[in-house]
Amino acid sequence: MWIKVIIVLLFIANIAALGTAFYTLMLDQGRGGKRTANLLLLRVSLAGLLLLFVIYGVWSGDLGIAAPWHEA
Repeated sequence: MWIKVIIVLLFIANIAALGTAFYTLMLDQGRGGKRTANLLLLRVSLAGLLLLFVIYGVWSGDLGIAAPWHEA
């Protein structure tokens, strides 16, 4: 159960980092600041963590595959 909470929190943090990067991009207007690049690096790191937690969840059996084409 805890892995699902972590996955949801990482997803929300990923969306928040993307929105913040967009906001700083619009605010800086291309003046060469590194804030947007740093926030996008944070977003990529969060996406990597999210992917690792999903892979771990499927591997450990905490997350199941419920696709209709997946045969059990």
